[in-house]
Amino acid sequence: MTWILLLTLACVVFFNRYFFLEPNISVRLAKFAQQMLNYSAPCLLTAICTPIIFFNGEQLRSLPLDPYFLTAILSVIFAVLFKKILLNLGLSLLSFYLLNYFIH
Repeated sequence: MTWILLLTLACVVFFNRYFFLEPNISVRLAKFAQQMLNYSAPCLLTAICTPIIFFNGEQLRSLPLDPYFLTAILSVIFAVLFKKILLNLGLSLLSFYLLNYFIH
């Protein structure tokens, strides 16, 4: 069920961003609507990731030393320091696996 939901949300975001922001398609939105669509992917990603970071099933995670929480903080720091998405992704995954191995 989770994978179906994630794929459906990814398709909705892709369709909205592609259909309304692609210059070759003749549909034009107001400037305000175009600016709102620029924030759809980060908002959706935040809505998906927040429960994963802070909750383990029905329980709240032990936040100060939890690998999910620490990696989320490191990911934000990597995003500020490095502007390359693939580098941020690689460093975030590496930090998660290292923290998960050493903490648990």
